[in-house]
Amino acid sequence: MWFLWALLSPLTFGVSGFLMKASSARLGSVPHTLWGLYLSGTLGFAVWLAFSGAFRLDAAVLLGGVAVSLGSAAGNWLFMLALQRGPASLTSPLVNTNILLVIAISVAFYGERLSAMEWTGVALLVLAVFLIPIDPDENLSIRDRTWYGLVVTATILFTFRNGGLKVTDEWGLAGESVLFYGYLFSLGWMTVELVRKHPRTPAASARNGLQWGLAAGIFSFAGMQLYAIALIEGPASIVAPLFATNSLVVALLSIHFFRERLSKLQAASLALLIVGLALSRM
Repeated sequence: MWFLWALLSPLTFGVSGFLMKASSARLGSVPHTLWGLYLSGTLGFAVWLAFSGAFRLDAAVLLGGVAVSLGSAAGNWLFMLALQRGPASLTSPLVNTNILLVIAISVAFYGERLSAMEWTGVALLVLAVFLIPIDPDENLSIRDRTWYGLVVTATILFTFRNGGLKVTDEWGLAGESVLFYGYLFSLGWMTVELVRKHPRTPAASARNGLQWGLAAGIFSFAGMQLYAIALIEGPASIVAPLFATNSLVVALLSIHFFRERLSKLQAASLALLIVGLALSRM
């Protein structure tokens, strides 16, 4: 069943990313969007823990929550700052190299072994994720040196989010508890951010951001929970690349709802994704 959960996780998490994009298109405030996302996401995990009885409060789980929070909230924040300073067609693929770090950790430290066919499938999945945001018509020159530091730091932080769940699972920590605290800490951070820096956001922008963010948080919770479940039984060296294909879901939904054009590279990415999925299960 792990492969099914691994397939569903990018689909649901991708809807979350699309709703965040929709918020931006409707001029929703970014801080309010993230605050709404972490609010509904935190509530989602709280309800899950209440029904599953898996709630834990100890130092190890809290530490795992801090790591996930840094990876999620800080990673998203720095990623958005990097997009303001450099082209998305370079920023997004480079940040997505966190997939390679997760695979390296899984193979080097947890002894995961894949067949040659599975490795081929993983390679195609990673290539598809890297190709999807590339725009051949975009200016790729980087004039702001801060961009390099932002990209490197964001990549490391996203590794804490995606790879951190693998580590905490190996430590015997419940993924849903770690994610609950990760989202809770992120909510606290966004609350402070709103109070300190964005108290005078226009009402319409704040309202749009909050509405879209609350909706995005529901799918973010579902996607991360499915990812955590898939990691329990499945190899992270396959699950992590599958999860990263949520960027393809965002692209396809944007093409459908915002009438964006499917480029040749995006079409190639979709083909690589389909072949990669097939090979990773052979």
